[in-house]
Amino acid sequence: MSSAREAILDCAVRHFAEHGYGGASLREILREAGVNTAAAHYHFGSKEEVYREAVSRYMKRLCEERRASLEAIDPDLSTELRLERIIRAYIEPHIRLCSEPAAHDYVKLLARFITENSELTRRIYSEILEPVRSLYAAAFAEVLPALPKEELQRLFSFMVVLMVSAPADSSYQSLTGHPAWPKEPGRLVDQLVGFICAGFLQRAQQARPAARQQRGRRTSAARTASARRNGRA
Repeated sequence: MSSAREAILDCAVRHFAEHGYGGASLREILREAGVNTAAAHYHFGSKEEVYREAVSRYMKRLCEERRASLEAIDPDLSTELRLERIIRAYIEPHIRLCSEPAAHDYVKLLARFITENSELTRRIYSEILEPVRSLYAAAFAEVLPALPKEELQRLFSFMVVLMVSAPADSSYQSLTGHPAWPKEPGRLVDQLVGFICAGFLQRAQQARPAARQQRGRRTSAARTASARRNGRA
């Protein structure tokens, strides 16, 4: 990667993290990077492409790590252990990244990226994140079959929001007087995984009686239909 391209991306991550896509100025990014407009057009072509590259810079790495960790989970583990490993496989790469000084601006950008609701954000999200998210959604559905798809998706969303917000949680800092940024990423991972895993299991436990009742109703309806058909025969 050329030094000009690298300089633009370094400044772009910081500006997009502070101001969002709409509020960041490409002119200010280039001025701080010490490069001219021609260099920006040569390497990227547009502000949108600068944003796309800034977001995907670490995101692709996270996706690769998450895919590899998910594939390594033993399918013969108990439900609880397998669920814990799935959650950990998704969360841990992000929290480890948070502990890297060079990635601080990127982590702030990702937190903003998750909450921004624009067509551009949705496109980037679909292109980069959705393939791996779909693998994890399928893994959750396999390990917790009693939970309806819509509820699993909601719980998955809760998990992502908590993962992204925890390392920069201002309420934690106001309560404790300590920065939320994890000096011990492993400890924060354990806290998040334990909390989220308990939530998934609690909802699955509540869903089982409803699922059994629904299966019972389907079975009863099938028997009634069969009896009616036999009666007409």
